[in-house]
Amino acid sequence: MTALPLQLREGEEIPALTVRPDLGQVIRFCAASWVFPPIFYDVEAARAQGMPGTLIPGPLKLGFLYRAVEEWLGDAGFVRQVRAAHRRPDVTGSALTVRGRVVRAYEESGRQRADLELAVENEAGETSVRGYASVELY
Repeated sequence: MTALPLQLREGEEIPALTVRPDLGQVIRFCAASWVFPPIFYDVEAARAQGMPGTLIPGPLKLGFLYRAVEEWLGDAGFVRQVRAAHRRPDVTGSALTVRGRVVRAYEESGRQRADLELAVENEAGETSVRGYASVELY
């Protein structure tokens, strides 16, 4: 993990995080969250719903947003909040890239904070998730 400089700059981009969730990871996530819709693990059930294959659960993609921000922060601070709006499904086994940038850097209650705009992009460069995060430095 890397530490951030003490001054956050508006417009600063966080390092991109690329992941390729496979069926095993999706099944483990479903088991851990106790959510078992067949479209996440049964290709025929997903195709019956008009999907090209099994899907990556939205909450798992939210976790990727959190991971990207946390890796960027390192031990210089912590994530206060992450929110997401899911725009389109993503198919298991496809590469997803989380991108983000600081849209607001400010001080509140004597603490340095920042708001980030985030996105999950699929292999075609389409945004499948729009997200937002708030962070605070130590």
